Amino acid sequence: MPRNRLWRPAIEFNLTEHCNLRCTHCDHASSILPTRFADLESFTRDIAVLSTVLQAGELKFLGGEPLLHPRLVDFLKVAKDAGIANRLILVTNGVLLHKAPAELWELIDGMWISVYPGVKYRFDWEWVRRIADEHHIFVWRKETPTFTERSLIEEIKSDELVRMVYQNCDLAHFESCHTIYEGRYYFCSPSVWMEPRLALHGTTFKNREADSVAIHDNASLYEDLDNAIRSQEPLQACRFCLGSWARHTPNEQLTNKRTVEFLTRKPEALAELVDPELIVPRPLTDENAIG
Repeated sequence: MPRNRLWRPAIEFNLTEHCNLRCTHCDHASSILPTRFADLESFTRDIAVLSTVLQAGELKFLGGEPLLHPRLVDFLKVAKDAGIANRLILVTNGVLLHKAPAELWELIDGMWISVYPGVKYRFDWEWVRRIADEHHIFVWRKETPTFTERSLIEEIKSDELVRMVYQNCDLAHFESCHTIYEGRYYFCSPSVWMEPRLALHGTTFKNREADSVAIHDNASLYEDLDNAIRSQEPLQACRFCLGSWARHTPNEQLTNKRTVEFLTRKPEALAELVDPELIVPRPLTDENAIG
C-alpha cells in the first residue's frame, strides 16, 4: 500500500436505501425510507478521489438490499478497477439471489447472507455453496433472529451519557462501518440515515457536516480523514443512539399498519431500552438522560 494512503479494515457503500424486507429495527432505516437507488456516476467520482488517500481491506456493498439495484455489476466493476479495497463483499438478505447475474460471482470476493426468521428463499443452499466454491469466494450464512434496538427517537441530553455510549460502542471501535455516501465519508453507518429517519418521526436533526468529511474540493482530505479516524469524540448521531448498550429484540417484519404504529409510537424510558445484562456505571433515568 502506498505510504500516502490511510488504512481501514472495511468501508461500506449502500446501493439502495430501501429494501424488499421491512425489519422492525433496521439501523439503516431501510424498512421505512422511500425507494432510492445509488447513482453510478456519483459513486465513480467518490471512489476515484477517495482511492488516492485511503485503502481498505474490504469494501462492502449493502443497503437496503443491494440485489435490488439494476446496475449492481457496474458498481462492482468500478470498485475493482479503482483498487480501493483488497476484497469486495456483498451483504444481502438473499431473497433475490436466485435472480442475481452470473457475472456477480466473478466480481466479488465474499458474501454475507443475513437470514431472518420466516423469510423464504427460492434457492438451494447447496447451490450457493457449489457456486461459491467454483469462484473461490466465501459465503457467510449469518443467522439474524434479533436486531439491536439502538436507534432512539428522542435525544439523549446528557453529554456524559452520550460519551459513555460512544466509548462502549462496538460500531465505533471494533466494527468498521465507515460509509461513502453522496460525496462524503461518514464515520458510522447509522449516522448516514439519522436525519431522514428522525424526519419521519417529526424531528429535525442535522448531522451531515459534523459526522462526515467532504470528499470533493477538499485540499486537506487526507488530514481531515486522519484526524476524524483518530478522534475520540462522540458523533452528533450518538445523541440518538444507544450503540452496543441497546437491548436485542426479536426480528419482525413491519406490515403497513405496524409501520404507522412504529412511526407514531411514543419514546420509551431510556432505562427500558438498555440491555439489562450490561453493567452501567450509574442508573439510567429520564431525569439524567433524556428531555
